[in-house]
Amino acid sequence: MATIKQIAQEAGVSIATVSHVINKTRYVSPELVQKVEEVIRKIGYDKKIKELNTNFKIGKNSEIALIVPSLWGTLYAKLTSSISVYLAEKGYSLTAYFHNDDITHEKNIITNILNNKKIAGLIIVPASTEEKQYSRLIQQKIPFLFLDRTVKMNGIDSVLSDSKGGIFKGCTHLLKSGHEEIALIVENGGFSTLEDRLEGYREALESYKIPFRDDLLIEIDQDNFEDFEKKIKRVWVQHKNPTFLASGNRITLNLLKVMNKLDLECPADVSIIGFGDEEWSEIINPPLTILKQNTQEMAIQSVNRLLQKIDHYSEASEEIVIPMELSIQKSTQVIGKGPFGEKPVAPEELTLSKEEAEQLLEGNYKVGISFHYGGTAWTRLYENGIRNILDKYGISIVSITNANFDPLLQVTQLEGLRMQQPDAIIAIPVDDEVTSKKFQSIAEETKLIFMSNVPEGMNKDQYSSCVSVNERENGQNTAILLGNYFKNEQKVKIGFIGHGAPFYGTHLRDAVANDMIRSNFPNIEIVDEKYFHQIEKTYDVCKKMMTDHPEIQGLYISWDRPALEAIKSLKELNREDVAIFTFDLDHEIATYLAKEEMVKGLSSQRPYQQGIAVGLATAKALLGHDQHKYIGVQPYVVESKNLLKAWKNIILEPAPPEIEETISRRFT
Repeated sequence: MATIKQIAQEAGVSIATVSHVINKTRYVSPELVQKVEEVIRKIGYDKKIKELNTNFKIGKNSEIALIVPSLWGTLYAKLTSSISVYLAEKGYSLTAYFHNDDITHEKNIITNILNNKKIAGLIIVPASTEEKQYSRLIQQKIPFLFLDRTVKMNGIDSVLSDSKGGIFKGCTHLLKSGHEEIALIVENGGFSTLEDRLEGYREALESYKIPFRDDLLIEIDQDNFEDFEKKIKRVWVQHKNPTFLASGNRITLNLLKVMNKLDLECPADVSIIGFGDEEWSEIINPPLTILKQNTQEMAIQSVNRLLQKIDHYSEASEEIVIPMELSIQKSTQVIGKGPFGEKPVAPEELTLSKEEAEQLLEGNYKVGISFHYGGTAWTRLYENGIRNILDKYGISIVSITNANFDPLLQVTQLEGLRMQQPDAIIAIPVDDEVTSKKFQSIAEETKLIFMSNVPEGMNKDQYSSCVSVNERENGQNTAILLGNYFKNEQKVKIGFIGHGAPFYGTHLRDAVANDMIRSNFPNIEIVDEKYFHQIEKTYDVCKKMMTDHPEIQGLYISWDRPALEAIKSLKELNREDVAIFTFDLDHEIATYLAKEEMVKGLSSQRPYQQGIAVGLATAKALLGHDQHKYIGVQPYVVESKNLLKAWKNIILEPAPPEIEETISRRFT
């Protein structure tokens, strides 16, 4: 049987909008009215409307009372609207009452309801935690249940958001992103939802072996903004780099107000996870990562459960807990860590004084560079960034080698570089194992500056610096792109193609992406997981995966070059319907992204900026400054909609004409 929920989904609008169109209770644009009415006629709901109008209950036991604090917040406005719609489908009308969290006022409302013979049952968001407040309803056998908050009473149902699980998800997301000082903001009160939120917070900290700290639990009174502001400022000043997890709608808004007063930008200065269903959270800049309550499901469960009680009054009770969704956006920073757990240093911190610049120019220093592979835009940009700094300070490059992903070849090339007696060697190891002994040997006689990772077995004293894109954030970015692409589909099956060689950077981002998909997108199932060692083998890996699992709708692939091999395989299989998510921006992958053919999004390193950071780290090392052990560069999220801007920021030149023309055609 057709429902308003189906109409909303097919028309691409909210249930509230459908309700307003049907009942003419609020202005809706003519375009949306037409769209909704077309769907109503298409699925035959117009006949049901006529039927409802004739079957509406009147007189005794014809109304359901809803008691809520107010309609100021989005949560209760959405719940009221949805409950009204679902009750109308059952032939009941809704009467709403507002207690404004005033216990006496709530008591008076209940007294009035007890004298109203039209009321068949109640849905209550309680103001009081005391059982006696609601005992008269039990005495007169009026069916009721609690919504959003609960009071422990025998025989009374509750429909709640899983606030414990929600806070656990939010806190765990921050912990996985490298945050340790997480401040939870809760409202004072005696409801069990507060206890649940604290329990979720404690369990998340315990799972990462981080002790609970009283000074990071901020208990506030919603009606005292001055005190709220004072407590937030105190935590910000006392802790080095706290992040904030809000546990309520109004708490989220007030927290953003305080951050604005402190002139803190999110996520550059502070990371925040909000709570609630405020629509503005997705349109502010940056969009807010937020814990969302499933108001539609809460409304459906409340109505169904109450009507069951009305039809078959029972003293049995049930607590129905509705899962919360963590909508991951851009308000939380991912803190990368170095090979030995070091916190990253931003490239901006690598500055050289006038005296240091003069020392470098007088030193006649020379360096060698060992790349893991070459011949790509990535390598050229990286090299250009390095040269920009080295040329500026009179540092010459004796040789640049390309190992073509062959660790034994890199060992031979490194020996050749060593024989040229450079003052420093800049290198990106092909793997973590085979090259290790050679690098340890070189470390005894020259400075080493690593790109991306440090070979296994080396300690911090054997190299000067390691410069890398934040691979943890890189992996998270692509996982979120994939998850959001499929978020409106109920069940999605994907394949996961990772890098099988022992290479720290790709292993980390693959692992983070895998965990992010499994943990945060329950509608997505990784049905096959395979790894390649050589780029060209990705063709065969992909072909076998798709043959074994033709139901696959999307693919995660470790970076752009193996992704291009997979695309060849998919084309041969006539599977150009598969959505691909990968890493790093180059011309060929950009052509697919521009057309939105197969490639739907990627997270890219910024090789030129990383090259600049490597150049500065090398200059510092030549002067004997080795304290910046890990330098992290933020990756860049690229989709079709921002491709032209991303190309300029990453490749440092306008996009090729054919890519500009493709995008222009799509948007005209």
